[in-house]
Amino acid sequence: MAANQPWASFCISTFRRPDFLKAQLASLLQQSFTDLEIVVSDNDPEGSAAAVASAFNDPRISYFHNAENLGMIRSFNKSVERASGEFVVMVTDDDPVQTGFLQEMRRLVEAHPGYTLYGGFSRVGTAEGAMELIPADKCFAEILDPRKTANLLWSSCLQQRASVLAVGCIPDYGSPHLADHALLTLTACRGGAVVVNTMYSSLSSHDNNFSKFNFDYYLKGCIGFHATMTAAPLPGNQQQNRKVLYRHLGTWLIGNMFNLKKYYTRTRFDPAVLAAIDNCASQILALSYMKRFAARYYLKEAVYRVKKYLWTRNKQ
Repeated sequence: MAANQPWASFCISTFRRPDFLKAQLASLLQQSFTDLEIVVSDNDPEGSAAAVASAFNDPRISYFHNAENLGMIRSFNKSVERASGEFVVMVTDDDPVQTGFLQEMRRLVEAHPGYTLYGGFSRVGTAEGAMELIPADKCFAEILDPRKTANLLWSSCLQQRASVLAVGCIPDYGSPHLADHALLTLTACRGGAVVVNTMYSSLSSHDNNFSKFNFDYYLKGCIGFHATMTAAPLPGNQQQNRKVLYRHLGTWLIGNMFNLKKYYTRTRFDPAVLAAIDNCASQILALSYMKRFAARYYLKEAVYRVKKYLWTRNKQ
């Protein structure tokens, strides 16, 4: 590693959200381990994030302006290409990361060098804070199986930049949904993972979350993720991997659709949007490999309808 090369690069894509970006940059600069850079890929052709980045006057912030709106995934990938750290951390402009995250990742890398992914997942049946060394041929099943990993975020993970580039960066199949899960898995399958049962970041929930709109991206995400993960030459038992892939997709579909329904029923009641969510779910369940989840989905739907009745009655 060159003398002036940062150890880790936080890679951000942003688009016309100056308040979120300002808060995120201020937070990331508070990392207790300071050998870092923050690479901002501004997807606004007008370069609106330039003023936010320059206002910090911190050499660890590298600002790049995309001449055109590349879309979220291509913009994120640009930030990886522009990064110079040995490791990268993918972060949105609105999801907070614990200030001690890099310090803990540095400790893990020094204690267990040579892996391609280090991070914090929410692991099932494992003690809080417990560490696991997962070989490459086990990463697909261990990372994607919801019976083993209940939650994963790329902002809670450190990835070897060379391996991210080797897998082609984030798969761009026309939707950001599940693309983060794909990248983490593909990277880990190259050299294994060091996983701690602790989440070092969290999702920020607000009315402008991308996931609360653009429902057609869920269908594209399901199709694209399935195609990407079935085509990738990954190590491990392929029959087991396929079962895990379907289990992951089913859990993702049901969790997301009913979180959306709850939001548009309790927080921001909108019958038209609820109808759009139903249509989205129906299209996904019509896919040949997703039909197996129909019974489970509609059982959940029956429970939701009872809850919806109680929620709306209590508001009267």
